[in-house]
Amino acid sequence: MARDEFDLIARYLAPLASNAAARGLADDAAVFEVPAGYHGVVSTDALVSGVHFPAHATGDVVARRALGSALSDLAAMGATPTGCLLTWGIGPDWDESFFAEFAEAFGATLDTYNVDLWGGDTVRATTPFISVCVHGIGRKPDLLSRSGARAGEAVYVSGTIGDGFLGLQAFGTMTDADAVSAYAAPTPQLALGQALAGVASACIDVSDGLAADLDHICRASQIAMEIEAAAAPLSAAGVAYAQDTNFLAALLSGGDDYQLAFTVSAENAPKLEDIGRAAQVALTRIGTVTQSLEQSFSARFLAADGAEISFANRGYKHF
Repeated sequence: MARDEFDLIARYLAPLASNAAARGLADDAAVFEVPAGYHGVVSTDALVSGVHFPAHATGDVVARRALGSALSDLAAMGATPTGCLLTWGIGPDWDESFFAEFAEAFGATLDTYNVDLWGGDTVRATTPFISVCVHGIGRKPDLLSRSGARAGEAVYVSGTIGDGFLGLQAFGTMTDADAVSAYAAPTPQLALGQALAGVASACIDVSDGLAADLDHICRASQIAMEIEAAAAPLSAAGVAYAQDTNFLAALLSGGDDYQLAFTVSAENAPKLEDIGRAAQVALTRIGTVTQSLEQSFSARFLAADGAEISFANRGYKHF
């Protein structure tokens, strides 16, 4: 392992931070501008070893999960990423090969999404962790939120649901390469989120689980939803897995999908075909926004026979 944190920064992080805002990592903070007519948008995600990634995960997997999941929050706001701050909580088992793999994958992901590394922090930790704070910008009138859904609007989701859950199950065995890739290298739907800005009425990224995340929109918007469970888009692996309602419920609540779930008015719905084509992602209608009865702000998932599907857990919770 490198001698100290300054050696680690110089060797692995400084080469990724060759931008004006980072100021050569010579100062205590980055300096950046927000253009006129835009809001700054900031989000942070922390990933703990053994909780958010397997303890034996290699550095490249940790890097892609950390940055991909953080950027997904900006996608849900319709924002364009600009820069990020990275914190390493370095555990006793992280060695030179881990740092080298992490830096290479993190740098490649920064390049893919046109994001700058502005700085960060390094600390020693008993349990290793990574934290990424992402910064972006969004046009003031068009930024998305969870709170704009209205009764009668349609509920959509992008891509497929459940592959992150299946990928985690297959991670140690690599029995399903596509699912493992969905878990190990999540793709934030940034282009889609930016295209939905000013079109969708509410939006969220599917990270904790589709059921739980739709509930977040319901609570923020003070509405309810009726969701056709069979309409949820599944990959071939998902279809093979969801042989009964309980297995389907696991996919709908498993999380780590990093797709976007959103609501849209009848007026704006015709725009979705072109938006999906341009963003190169399928958009599927899965339900309808309804009035909330008795202050029950949640999404009801209905089977083909109209019966409500029950969940052991609607999504991931830390506590």
